[in-house]
Amino acid sequence: MITDSLQYLFLPDRSLLAVDERKQPQFSFIRYVTPSTAVAGDGSSIVKAGGGGVLHFLVLYDTEDSKIKKAEVRLKELLNNDEVKLKGPVIFKEGRYALVSSVINPETGNSEKKLMAMGAAPVLQGSRIALSFELDPDRSTLLFESFKTATPDVSIVFDLTFSGIMDAYNAKMTVDWAEVQKNEKISGGANVYFVSAELEKIYEEMRRTSAIKLETTGQDDKMQVIVDEAYAKVTDMMFRRVEPEQLPPAAQNGLSSLLGGLIGSNGSLSSGKTFGFGAHFGYKRKDIKLSGFSVLNFNSRTSTDRHHYITFNIGDFYKKFGNDDKYFRTVSLYNPEFEMRQVHVAVDGQLVPEFDRMINSITVTLKKKHQNGSQTIREVTILKSAVAESRDLMMSYGSVGDTDREKWLNYEYKAQYNFLGGKTYQTDWKEQNNSMINLFVPYVRKIVKVEADKEILKAANVRAVSVRISYPFLGESKTIDFTVKPDDDLSQKYFDITLPAGQYEYDYTIRWRMKDNTERILTGKNDNELLFVDVIPAK
Repeated sequence: MITDSLQYLFLPDRSLLAVDERKQPQFSFIRYVTPSTAVAGDGSSIVKAGGGGVLHFLVLYDTEDSKIKKAEVRLKELLNNDEVKLKGPVIFKEGRYALVSSVINPETGNSEKKLMAMGAAPVLQGSRIALSFELDPDRSTLLFESFKTATPDVSIVFDLTFSGIMDAYNAKMTVDWAEVQKNEKISGGANVYFVSAELEKIYEEMRRTSAIKLETTGQDDKMQVIVDEAYAKVTDMMFRRVEPEQLPPAAQNGLSSLLGGLIGSNGSLSSGKTFGFGAHFGYKRKDIKLSGFSVLNFNSRTSTDRHHYITFNIGDFYKKFGNDDKYFRTVSLYNPEFEMRQVHVAVDGQLVPEFDRMINSITVTLKKKHQNGSQTIREVTILKSAVAESRDLMMSYGSVGDTDREKWLNYEYKAQYNFLGGKTYQTDWKEQNNSMINLFVPYVRKIVKVEADKEILKAANVRAVSVRISYPFLGESKTIDFTVKPDDDLSQKYFDITLPAGQYEYDYTIRWRMKDNTERILTGKNDNELLFVDVIPAK
């Protein structure tokens, strides 16, 4: 830890099925049969029944206690200090999961990997994810046969983001925007959506054409760290991160292939390439209006994000429990009135620190309109203590005249965010049928860094630069400003702003004060995380 050199945090290294208080796996695969209304065209008395299957299981990630103890002993030996302690697991900034299978959702009958589901993963070790899927009869049968193999075709990839401080390096990256625009994929090609693996290929190509120049002094055994950080900064300037659900089909297929490639033949993490700026999202090309050169230095310690990957495979679960009808069974559904639907509530990783900064509590309301006209209302209130203790937040509703089983899965929910100081924000009612409600921050925190080539400012006889940013939030207009001088450490000059969800633009005013007491002013709008103040307008 930066604040205490004797305390260290560890990253979890495994994912496994969750167990209940009796140490029983929280898993069930139920194949069900429903009466058929079909009429055999050949006069046969045997017709194909309806039905399908419901796969439900809970997954968590953690670290074995024995490994933690061994790691602490080894750490003391390496540092030759018995005062060193492993304080606990890293609390991740953000977590995502992706369920990949070529059995559950085959569209063409071949065996390529398919992305079945994605969502927010817990940021605290030991928290659980509830996954539930409805399968048609054919897919239910295929999955059941897959469970009998050594590595069933149901795998999950966790992409867990944590923050830290990057060491200072004697390195500089220069972006030549004229050369960047010559790259056909950046300058307006037909494809505007990309996945991280495609971005890395684009950046490598631009390095070969000198559109991006990365200069380092001396031999550095951590070159990949510098490259990852450089690519992350370029990504901020050229692309906007897009949720997987918003990607077009072609980009979603690319994401499926990418995530499938991270899973080895035995269900563990592949030894192949992982990506420094995340594998679980798409990226949309921005309309780039920059010109000239942008210079980014890595000679100061800066905050950076890192990605930790964990994979999960159900393994030989069927071999151990295949004959136990608590986990695998086929039933006939003749009385659905006795079924209960459980809906879990998950908190996104970016919400965790907001309970200290801005949020007092969140109230989630679930509304289920039953097919007989009645209505069920459920509520759960989330406090900081519930998040810290990784409580299983859940609401449930029954089956009251719900004869259409697919419609029974549908419900509505809304969330009310109660902020410190008394203000509230309430979402609209949203309809979904997932077994988990994912809560996200209803606003976006953006760090806007001020960048400049100091020599350009000095050559232009700039005495000081005043920068002002204005943006709306919760019905108010907020303004932040500060002044920088050519010799200032720009790594300490940045704005921490909070924008409404879905809004990326902010207003800016840059005022250059020259040594001859004249001023030059530039105003505009920007959606970039970097604000360059060395592009001085003419008089």
